[in-house]
Amino acid sequence: MNRIYRKGDAMKAVHAEGGVLMDVMRKKDGKGFHPMYIWAIVYVILTYIYPVMIYCAMTTEGESTTSQAAYEVAEEANKSAPGMDPMWFCLIPVGLLLINMIVAICSKRVHRRVLLNSAQIMKYLLIPFYIAGGLLCVAFFLMIFSPVVIMLFVSTALISLFCIMGYISLVGSSTFMIAYLSKSVKDGKNGRLFSCAVGVLQFFFVADVIGTIVCAVKDRNDQGVIRDNEMIV
Repeated sequence: MNRIYRKGDAMKAVHAEGGVLMDVMRKKDGKGFHPMYIWAIVYVILTYIYPVMIYCAMTTEGESTTSQAAYEVAEEANKSAPGMDPMWFCLIPVGLLLINMIVAICSKRVHRRVLLNSAQIMKYLLIPFYIAGGLLCVAFFLMIFSPVVIMLFVSTALISLFCIMGYISLVGSSTFMIAYLSKSVKDGKNGRLFSCAVGVLQFFFVADVIGTIVCAVKDRNDQGVIRDNEMIV
């Protein structure tokens, strides 16, 4: 009986230590480096690279191929190698969006702070990308008023292409933020109304960054309140 009792005590002690260890891991979760940050950086790099890839795919040696010439080069590339059509590079943002959605859906065991930090990496590092894209759209818009009639159609097409790809990249970078908001509601850290409002902001330029900053500041303040309460106790 003593041996059984001692074995029972030993098992209880192991479970107790395991529970304490899990609590410590949960407290430390979300702090330090996480592999998801690598993908966030890769997403940013690929977002910056794919416009350059499209441009390089539409250029020949020493000659910039724009408008009709670009179309002819794309057609020739498609005839010689259908899989190497330069316009396929335009699908890169869609692929990145799908990957981000899969990662966000499979991140149920990831701490919400990791999702928030990943979203911040993408949102903040992509600010120059959207500023450059906005300036290019303004330049293309001004080109509409040039005496060359064909620029009306070329500029409109380029503005539409830039806006569509930019918005897809925006939605792709918002997937982690949506996952964070969903997890924060389940954890009782944010209210449903607040999370829905910030979630809607994620689908608008500039407003998405503001919403991310608000969530980051709120999360940091909540952590400060928790630490103060622990010190009082």
